Amino acid sequence: MKINSIVSLIVSYASFVYTQCSENKIINYTDGSVGNYLGCLDDYENFQGNGTLTNDTYVKSGFWKQGKLNGEGTLTLLSDGAVFQGDWQNDELVSGLYTVQTERFKLNYFGQFRNLKFHGTGKRIFTTSSYTEIQEGDFFNDILFNGIEITTYDTGLIITNNVEKGDVVLSKRNDRNYFDPNKIIGDVASSKVLLDVEGDQNEGKTFFVNMNIDAFEAKWVFDSGAQLTSIGKRMFERLKQEGVTFKDLKLNIKTFGVGGVSNGNLVIIENIRVGDYLIKDFIFKVNLENNFSLLGMDFMDMFSNVIWNKRDSSLTLYK
Repeated sequence: MKINSIVSLIVSYASFVYTQCSENKIINYTDGSVGNYLGCLDDYENFQGNGTLTNDTYVKSGFWKQGKLNGEGTLTLLSDGAVFQGDWQNDELVSGLYTVQTERFKLNYFGQFRNLKFHGTGKRIFTTSSYTEIQEGDFFNDILFNGIEITTYDTGLIITNNVEKGDVVLSKRNDRNYFDPNKIIGDVASSKVLLDVEGDQNEGKTFFVNMNIDAFEAKWVFDSGAQLTSIGKRMFERLKQEGVTFKDLKLNIKTFGVGGVSNGNLVIIENIRVGDYLIKDFIFKVNLENNFSLLGMDFMDMFSNVIWNKRDSSLTLYK
């Protein structure tokens, strides 16, 4: 035991001395520039062990083997301060971290590399003063090839893109309603909703859709020309007074129609009942300047199909 302890102590001390070596070697490049290596060298003056190579272009430090980085290492580019750090094999970064920061943006990448490019499985985070973009999946030469891209703006807008073979195949925003059968609760394949009608053919007819939000009952003007479904200012105040809960998306939007520009905030309401269906997490525009409550095309987009029968004043909603 005592001999083994002494041997271990000698090996540990030798390793410590080896890793702390500070030999110096000047490298003359073919373009006339000069590099300087400080660290460990083998008997043939190859970089071997821990050391740092500095030249006009970069600083490269870490564990060297036969003149090349092998193991943990760091490459810092002097032009922009970009740093590559991680696991190196035969002087090539295999996996690790890339980071660079300027006055305009910050870029981080965690994952696999090839030829100092994002290549393989990884996660890229690009941040500016107005938005953050996160890409995660499989990269090919710095480009997200297959995966998910989420961009979050300081306005509260979030855009999620599904990427396949370098192209966006599906894009969704958190300020839009989309078809999702999981958000439509009901046992029937379709539901026929009778519309209230005001006016006549001479004066012009207005069709209304009755809906319930919790115990809150109200009617919306059926407007096939409106893109977004809205809640009028007075209706929303009554909704709040009756204790209906909602989530404020903290997004202010402008819509343009026959009446001009309309400003509004976006909110999510958890439960809406129309006909035989309960709709989950529907996004409404709350009008800030008028009392119009319109049922727009985004409501129709929640369903696989919608049929408007003008003769019997009905909407048939298909789950």
